[in-house]
Amino acid sequence: MDLVIHGKDIARPLGLRYDSPPAVVAACLAYVAPNTFLGGPRRLSGLRIVSTDTGWSLGAGAEVRGPDIDLLLVASGRRAGLATLDGPGVATLSARLP
Repeated sequence: MDLVIHGKDIARPLGLRYDSPPAVVAACLAYVAPNTFLGGPRRLSGLRIVSTDTGWSLGAGAEVRGPDIDLLLVASGRRAGLATLDGPGVATLSARLP
């Protein structure tokens, strides 16, 4: 999980491509999103998170849709994932990120 998230933290601002295996990204998202210690529930509460890659979903409320990697980034507190997300819950999610 740390390698996937921190790899993107470094690669995106530098314009570098850094891809993790899709199954690994999906597993990381499923771990971070409901993990209280990592802050996922605080950021995602009242929202329905839906992966456009795998169909994975969590929660209820205004929907936020997007690729697993970007959902993982916002679930872990990174604004960098917001650009590709869609749905009526994106503004709420954006307001919860530093």
